[in-house]
Amino acid sequence: MKQLVLLFFLLTSIVAKSQTNIITKSDFNDIKINNIALTDIKKTFGKQPKLESLLGPANSYEENGFYYYFKFNGLKLDFSISGKKPYIESLDVLTNESTFTIKGNTVTVGDPISKLGDVSFSTGRNGAKSILYAECDECNIFINIAFDQETNMITKINYFDMS
Repeated sequence: MKQLVLLFFLLTSIVAKSQTNIITKSDFNDIKINNIALTDIKKTFGKQPKLESLLGPANSYEENGFYYYFKFNGLKLDFSISGKKPYIESLDVLTNESTFTIKGNTVTVGDPISKLGDVSFSTGRNGAKSILYAECDECNIFINIAFDQETNMITKINYFDMS
């Protein structure tokens, strides 16, 4: 929990001028991780057997009473279990072993950002740019795609649900 709160404050303090790429609910529903619909991953509610039936065996699994933490090849998932139903609070594509599909464009770590098509950039206080996707400017579910500022290669893909 502390990690997530810290990450939230870090993201909100870094992003000074948000140029969010607004996408539809349908676009969100069509997001895929390793060719598996994000909606199907959400329907597992973090239950290990169900999640592993979709994504394969987890490299690690941990539960602390508030979260289920999963690590797969190139992918990290955190399910919050503190509410009525467990939900994905964060998902990270960390290496090119996992893929992320948004608006029909499949990308992974190491790909050029040009694979995402025409996008707006969000500039942080430190001057670094990233690509933000959400259903609205003030929505609390969003995707952040970080990239190397010199090479324009994707370095990390994050999904956050701050509901």
